[in-house]
Amino acid sequence: MIVTDHFKSYFIPSHKTSSKLMIVLHGKGDSFRPFKNFDQELKLFDFNFLLLNAPKKFLTGYSWYGDPPYIESGVLRTRLGMFVLLNDLEKQGWDPKNIFLLGFSQGCLISADFALNYPKTLGGFIGISGYFHFFSRWKNHIPPKAKKTPWLLTHGTRDDVLPIEDTRYGVKKLKAAGMKIDWSESDKKHVFKEYEYALIRKWIKSKNRIPL
Repeated sequence: MIVTDHFKSYFIPSHKTSSKLMIVLHGKGDSFRPFKNFDQELKLFDFNFLLLNAPKKFLTGYSWYGDPPYIESGVLRTRLGMFVLLNDLEKQGWDPKNIFLLGFSQGCLISADFALNYPKTLGGFIGISGYFHFFSRWKNHIPPKAKKTPWLLTHGTRDDVLPIEDTRYGVKKLKAAGMKIDWSESDKKHVFKEYEYALIRKWIKSKNRIPL
């Protein structure tokens, strides 16, 4: 079990004793509820899952940050909250190199921002149908160990919410900054598709030598 007061969360224990943990961040206006069977969907049975709710109420769900001009302040507040969470997890015995982040849409932006600024190497970051917010002089603030965290980013060529061209450009900037990114495009809209589960499993196995 995981104890943290900073985010409302839902914990899914692994089917067998495991030190692996995946932190899942939903998209704008959503919550952790649709991910409550994520272990069954991903078929990562030797992973623990920590599902988070964003801190800001939005319609029937939650948001990680506000609309312009409040994006930067919201992202920074959430980044600080994620740092507190990871500090809590380390105190409870979770090793950062065994912690993975997975974010969809807005949750991808938050996860990417955290992975870029966290001073330790994570097991990996998976961003689905997401995008990025680049702060001033962001490349100068990337910790050396953060550049060792592997990234998997997927996006749809028919995404009508976050155009793939913008995300492609962000990926190009991130690669130029030294981030280790695997990029996958597919014929989908702004959704998380079932075939991406197999892609994620294969990627985690190849990057982390985990027998799944």
